[in-house]
Amino acid sequence: MAIPSKTITQRFSDWAQLKLKLHFSSRTFYFKERQIWWASVGQNIGSEQNGKNRDFERPVLVVRKFNEQMFLGVPISTKLKQGQYFYEFGKNSRSYCVILSQIRLFSSNRLLRRIGKMDIFDYEQVKSRLRTIL
Repeated sequence: MAIPSKTITQRFSDWAQLKLKLHFSSRTFYFKERQIWWASVGQNIGSEQNGKNRDFERPVLVVRKFNEQMFLGVPISTKLKQGQYFYEFGKNSRSYCVILSQIRLFSSNRLLRRIGKMDIFDYEQVKSRLRTIL
């Protein structure tokens, strides 16, 4: 096993510190299905989507709200990819890609700020594609 570079090691260390702050945070966000939020997704392993910047953030679509603290979400990217595990959509004259293969459970403690809401048509397409691959 190769020893990770200092940069990767530092990012994991920084993420661990931020994760502790998020875990003990008392912030409350009121989120709904179809909304897109900046969320602290972290420094992840292998091909999992990482967050960027100091908050390890990435846009995330709320697919299913389970309660005030938990939701099923999928990360969004500006890098457009094609295939059954991606769904491309447009918003505010830009193109984005929902990474369907990266669906996961999120704590609302990871939420940072609301971006907007996905159109109903695109949201229904995302749910339909998720049903197909799951």
